[in-house]
Amino acid sequence: MQLDDVDPRNIIFKRELSTSEFSTIFLVTARNQTCVMKVHRGRGPRRYYEPDRELDNHVLESTAYRRLKDQGLCDRGIVPDFLGSLRKFDPKICSPHLDMFLEDEYDPSAIFLEYIPVMEMVHLHNFTEGRMDGFIEGVREIHKAMVLHDDPRPRNMMIVRGDPERVMWMDFDRAKTYGRDSVTDEQRILLGEEEETVVGFKQCLGSDFSKGKLEEAYIFYCT
Repeated sequence: MQLDDVDPRNIIFKRELSTSEFSTIFLVTARNQTCVMKVHRGRGPRRYYEPDRELDNHVLESTAYRRLKDQGLCDRGIVPDFLGSLRKFDPKICSPHLDMFLEDEYDPSAIFLEYIPVMEMVHLHNFTEGRMDGFIEGVREIHKAMVLHDDPRPRNMMIVRGDPERVMWMDFDRAKTYGRDSVTDEQRILLGEEEETVVGFKQCLGSDFSKGKLEEAYIFYCT
C-alpha cells in the first residue's frame, strides 16, 4: 500500500471527479502515481442516540478495502486496487482544492485507489448476461472475504469499456467487515440477502433489456 501516510503537501490535484454530501473524489498524483483520492468528511465520537457500531465512512471503507486487498480481490480486478489511506489531516494544507472541508468540525480523511478512466455504470446499453454474471460472482467473492457491501446498486457496479469480461464493484463507504471467526447468523443472513438482491437486479435488467425499456429495474436506479 504505497500511498499510506503520504504527505498531503506533496499531493498534486488534477481535477475533481465527483462530490456528494459525504465525500469528494479527485484525480491526483501522489508519489509520482496518478490515482483517485476519495476524501471523506470527518466524524466525531458516536453520539449516545446513534447505533452501537462503526459510523465513520472512512473507517468503514478503508477497513473493507484492506480486507479485500488482503484476500486478493484487488489483484483479480473485482474491486479497484487499494493504494493506501490518509487519516485526519488538515484540509488547509490542500487549499484551495479542499476548501469545502474548511468549515467542518472534524478534519477529513482520504483513501487512494487505482484510477480506471474507462468505467461506466451498468445500464441497458451495456447489459450482457456475462457482465451480470460477473457482478454476481464478484459479490460472492466479496462475501467470502466477510465484507457486506451494503449498497448493491447500479451506481456502484461498473463495467470497463473495451474489456467485455471485466466488471468492478465500487464504493465501500457503507460496508460492514465481519470477523471470520465471529460472524453471526444474522450477519450471514445479510450476506445472503445482498446476493439475492444482485441476482434479482440481473433478472430485472435482463427483462428490461429484452423489451428495450427500463421498467422492472427502475427501482434499483432511483434508490
